[in-house]
Amino acid sequence: MANKFDEINTRLGLMLKDGWALDREKLFNLGVELGKELSNQQMDEFRMKVWSDIEETNLHDKAIRDAVNEIEDFIALLLKLSILEHIEEVGSWSIAKGGGYGLEIFSDEIVKKYNIQVLRCDMESYGGEFIVDFEITDELANIFNKHNIHNQFNARIYNDSGEEEQTLYDVKRLNSYIHGINAHIRNSNNWQLEKYKEFLQEISKPYIFLITKHRGKF
Repeated sequence: MANKFDEINTRLGLMLKDGWALDREKLFNLGVELGKELSNQQMDEFRMKVWSDIEETNLHDKAIRDAVNEIEDFIALLLKLSILEHIEEVGSWSIAKGGGYGLEIFSDEIVKKYNIQVLRCDMESYGGEFIVDFEITDELANIFNKHNIHNQFNARIYNDSGEEEQTLYDVKRLNSYIHGINAHIRNSNNWQLEKYKEFLQEISKPYIFLITKHRGKF
């Protein structure tokens, strides 16, 4: 009995690897074959091991995605703190498609604190969200380089003006303006889950005091 079910399980696993090209007729016929075997064995139900394997894989992938999201949330926090201090220094922060004088970079003091600098700004369509590229610098860049991670990321910034430039004044609105951080964390490394957690601890440790100092400002 076990051998027959194992055989069907193996064939099902191979079929599912075809993804969108899966032959539905073959899948149906395999289901009929499984039904006959269940009847022969006088069993009402039987769960193929391939389903639990897929479930376990999906849960593992989700855990890694969640870990990557935590890393990108932390990078987003450093970005918001950089913008917050820029606004506190000069009263506003301006961005503009194509950059130039309409794209304000952070001061040396801010970059030294948070290791993030503005690179360029674009938008996918007129009136759409701004896509701003940033460079990771100094101590944080050293950690990224050590772990073979690209030292640039981008963020989507909500466009409430519908124009190709925008100025932010209210630090309380930073959470609603900035989202969609893409830091390319998984591009170069095939890490296990624990490695992502260790990396987050490593990059967040130098900024604990600064984060605590500004807690509740946005």
